[in-house]
Parts: sequence; structure tokens; C-alpha cells
Amino acid sequence: MSGIIDKIRESSLFGTLVHYYIPLLLVLMSANILVEAESSYDYQTFIHTSPAVILAAICAFIIAEALYLIIKGIKNKVRPVTNSYVTGLVLALASYLFTETCSETAATKESVMFLLMGPLFIYGFYLLGSVLFKDPRIYFIIITIIFHIYGLFQFYLFEFRGAPLRISDLSSIKSGTTIASEYSLFSFMGTIMLILTAVSITLTVLIVVKTEIKPIKLKIRLCTAVGVVVYALIFGVFGMDLYRFGIENRVISLNFTGSEDRQSFQKTGSALLFYLDAINSRAIKPKGYSEEKALEILAQYEVSDEKPERTPTVIAIMDESFADFGQIGELSTNKDYMPFIHSMSENTVKGYVTVTAYGGYSCNSEYEFLSGNSMGFFPLGSASYTQYVKNDQDSLVSYFKDLGYTTEAIAGCGSGLWNIGEAYKYIGFDNKLFEKNVRQRAGGDCKKINGRLADEEMFDIAIEEFENKEDGKPMFTFLTTMQNHSPYVIMEDPEITLNGADDPEAEAYMSYAYETDKAVERLVEYFSNVDEDVVIVFFGDHFPHIPQFSERLLGSSLGSISTEQNAKVHSTPFFIWANYDIEEQSDVRISLNYLSNKLMEVCGTPKTAYQLMLDDIMKSVPSISAFGYRGENGSWYRIQDSSPYEDVLNKYNIVQYYRMFEQYGE
Repeated sequence: MSGIIDKIRESSLFGTLVHYYIPLLLVLMSANILVEAESSYDYQTFIHTSPAVILAAICAFIIAEALYLIIKGIKNKVRPVTNSYVTGLVLALASYLFTETCSETAATKESVMFLLMGPLFIYGFYLLGSVLFKDPRIYFIIITIIFHIYGLFQFYLFEFRGAPLRISDLSSIKSGTTIASEYSLFSFMGTIMLILTAVSITLTVLIVVKTEIKPIKLKIRLCTAVGVVVYALIFGVFGMDLYRFGIENRVISLNFTGSEDRQSFQKTGSALLFYLDAINSRAIKPKGYSEEKALEILAQYEVSDEKPERTPTVIAIMDESFADFGQIGELSTNKDYMPFIHSMSENTVKGYVTVTAYGGYSCNSEYEFLSGNSMGFFPLGSASYTQYVKNDQDSLVSYFKDLGYTTEAIAGCGSGLWNIGEAYKYIGFDNKLFEKNVRQRAGGDCKKINGRLADEEMFDIAIEEFENKEDGKPMFTFLTTMQNHSPYVIMEDPEITLNGADDPEAEAYMSYAYETDKAVERLVEYFSNVDEDVVIVFFGDHFPHIPQFSERLLGSSLGSISTEQNAKVHSTPFFIWANYDIEEQSDVRISLNYLSNKLMEVCGTPKTAYQLMLDDIMKSVPSISAFGYRGENGSWYRIQDSSPYEDVLNKYNIVQYYRMFEQYGE
């Protein structure tokens, strides 16, 4: 009897499962459990916690036993027989487990749909090999290695920046490698993942080589080919619906911060969400688009050829994570956290701009302001600078250059962040200063707040550039700050405290915003006393990522808020101030893509045909961002909703697409 059982074990699918497939999956499942558990603690806490030690011992025992079974099978020259469908399924599960382990998350998902779709998506690649090749073993090995390389990339990006590999990252590999060079591959977990990768690939190769794969009849392979085509159509055609399901139910939380992107990949499935992100990140031509149509629309707007009465120096400031929490709910603090900005009225236009970004993706806010284009026409989660700005672009910068201005960008970060170094070149800046230049200017003795270059330090550079500019020649300066970027260093004695609430992170943030307010007051005071005409436009790029505080003020979770509530956490303060008499306005509510038009009105300069078109669009749709738009009737709509404004927005989209991709060539 024992001989019969041994024969069954060594010559059937059961033998394959016992000797190779189940042990391989046990190795990866145990590794998945260990990595997920370790990621919930820091390393020192993990190794000194009794439950963690017990868990690690159990997983180590399972891994050792699994490896023993595989080695025993190889040593006894067991060559069980199976077919490519079964082999592909097991290897797909192994690749799924590996990529989820690299994402430092359990293989189980929040949604049953994503739990099923994740492994099935990967299985499709292996099933394709079963159709194409009579003996697909080499193909299986190559596909497995590709998924392992992808998983390892994900792991290191999680380690380096706390965010996953996105399809937009593939267009900025150079900047990514620059960031990666600052980190070591051989951290504790980095070493573990390198070892796991080597072990997993080695086991896969051994198992595929040792397994005898029975040829599948051509008729069955042809039937399978039809299934693969149907399978591909399902993922291709319904990918957008699957993607939207995730976003609208906040299982996928794209376009938030890196940490929420990370949670999205963990909750959805790393490889699956990478694919969904890829198919939904393309810029699609609008309905009825043609170059002739775009030019026809622009020709409807008559451009004035009068010379401007003034050519004031313009300083535009995009302040990192500068937002007013009092706009989203009732808030009580020991004192006003932005008293100067709240008090501004003389020679000031002020209000709130709706922005696409929340907690991150500052490049989108930069781009909407500088270009007048809207991220509402691109897939949610897009990054403008890394995905779409690949050629020269008409912009606010090029417009000022045409008026004879010197143009300069001053950034409180490195040129590699969001690929801004390249983007600024395409947008048209004459000069560019980045964090290292600012530090050099300060002689290494830079003032820091929240561990970053203080806004006051950045504003001083803008003043210095103004003082050093050519006499009589106007200048446009675009300045971005980093002081208020998360994470926030908790303060023992914060300047701003909450009444009746305990949230040290929110108190720290508002205390840093209070410092920004003081720096703004100092900047305005300086330019109030210069003889030359100067205009300052200031706005926040997005809300800070302090979700628990936002949710307390909103009275609901960010995952369940309406489009109108969503607009509240996507609206930041702005003001336009001049050191000469202008028409004053307050509580202006527009979106960021229109802010440059307001700036032109304050400067007294004529508008381009595109800016005149934006004025026309703004009458019908005063606010538009990637999450939705507000019509003149006061109602908010999601981008994909039907509304009375579809034709107006399509007109906008046609001209924007032309300006971005065809005016100067892709």
C-alpha cells in the first residue's frame, strides 16, 4: 500500500502539489505575514515583542519545512506531471503573493472583488503563455522574473518615499534614480527583500524545470485563446469602471498623498492597481477635436493690441499646504492663525481657489496656475509635470516674456521633485533657483521651520532678486515654498492651540501657518515702501494631510463626503495685492486655473485669446478641478456626470488639448 501511495505522490498532480507547489506558496505566505507584521512596528519593537517573536518562529518553521519538501523532491528526483494551466495558476498566485509582500501588506483585500481580480489579472499573463507555447516553461520563468523585479521596485519606492510606483514615474526614471541614490539598498528590510527575491526566483526556476508539463492539445489551446481574448477585453473595456468603483468608494484613494496612494495599492492589489492606473492615465482627445476646431474657437476672441498702462513686477507665491481649516468647519483656537491675511483689504483681491490636489501633487497646482489649463480633463491621479509636459507650452511665463519681463522660478525643493527642472524649461522660465541655490545664497545658515526652509527665508530671496534686477525692466518671479509640508514636527509649546480639542499635529500645522502669515506681512510691508509698481499673488497649493482633523471639522470621513464637501477640502486661500490703487474684492470663489486671469486684471495688461476664452468659460463654470466642477447654477458635479455645461467644458478641453499637445508638437 505504501508503495502505491508513493507512486501516486511521485507521478500525479498530488505529488506536484506536495513536493513543490504548496511549499512554494507556504514560503511566500509566511514571508508575507512576517513583512506585514514587521511593517506595523519599527524593527526594534518587532524583535522585542513576544507575540512578534512567536509569530516569527512559527513562520520560520513553516518556511524551513517547505524548503525541506522542495529539496527532498529535487534530491529524490521527483518529476511529477501536470499541465501548463495548473502550473501557470500556481505561479500566478506566487507572483501575487510576492508583489503583495513587497507592498508590505496582507494578500487579503478590503473588497472581495479586488481579492479575486488581483490574482486573476496576473494569471492572465501566464494563461497567455499556455496558449502561445506548447512548452511555456521559459516564458513562465521570464514572466515570474518580471513580476519579481516590479515587486522589488515597489518595495524600495515604499521605503524611499512612502509612495508606490505609479505609471507616471516611468516618465521620470532619471529623477527617481537620483532620489534612490540617496538611500541604501541594504537596510534591514531591504536585505530581507533581496534575499526573498533571490529565493523566490530560484524556487520558481527549480520547480518549473523539475515539473513535467504535459502538452495541451491544439483544439483546447484555441478554445483557451478565445477565453484569453474575452479576459483581456474585460480588463480593458471595464478597467475604467473598475477604477472608478475604487475611487468613488475610497478603496482606491488616488490623488491624495503618497501614504494614501500606498494604502490604495495595499487595499486593491499592487499589480492590479498599477495596471488600472496605467490605462486611466492617458490624455484622450476630446469629442469633436481637430486642430482647425481649436483655432476656430480661439479666433472668436479679439485680442487688444494696446500697450499695457502698467508693467508691474509680479511675485507669485505658491505656499506649500497653506489652507484655512476654518473654511470647512467650526474651529476655535486661542488666537487667529493667519491674522494678517484675514485682515487684508486695501488694494487687495482675495478669496478661495478650488485646487485639484489634496495633501500632495503640488505640480498640478503649479501647472493649473501657470498654464490656465485644468486637470479636470485628465484622469484622476495624473501628475502634470511628469506625464504631460513634454514640450514647449504657452503659459503665464511665456506671456510675461512677450511683454518684456525677465522670468524666474525659485523653488524650495530640488529640481528632481516632480521633474520641475525640465517642466520649468518647457514652461519658459529664463532663470531657475532650487533649494541648493537658496542654501548657498544664505551661506549655509538658513532659517528652518518644521525642518525645512522657512517661508521667510524664501521671501528674502525674492526680495534680493528684486533688488538685483535690471533697472526699469519688470520681472515675473514664481516662488514655491516647503515650510508647511507634512509630516509636522509636534511642538511642546505651539503658538496656536485648539480650544476644546486635542490634536497636536493640527496645532503644529497651524502654528507653522502662523509663521507664514508673519512672513507674508513682512513681505507686503517691504514692497509697500518701494517706488516701483509691484503685484503679489499668493495661494496655497492644497490642504495639508491631517485627515483626522479635517474629518472632525466636516463631521464625516473623507471617504464618504459629497462632491460639494470635497470642494471644501480642495479650496485654499488666495490674495492679489498691489502697492498701487486697484479695485478691491473679497470672498472671490474661483478655481486655480482662472487665477492668472484675475492677476492680469490687477496688472492692467491685455489678455490673450486663451485668457479671454477662460473669462467666457468662467461665467458658466466658475470652478473646475479633477474631482468635479461648480456650475453658475451653484450645483456641483463630478467630472463624469451629465450636466448643462458639457458643451462649454468640451470647448475648453478642445483648446487645452491643442495648446498642450499639438501647438508645438508632442
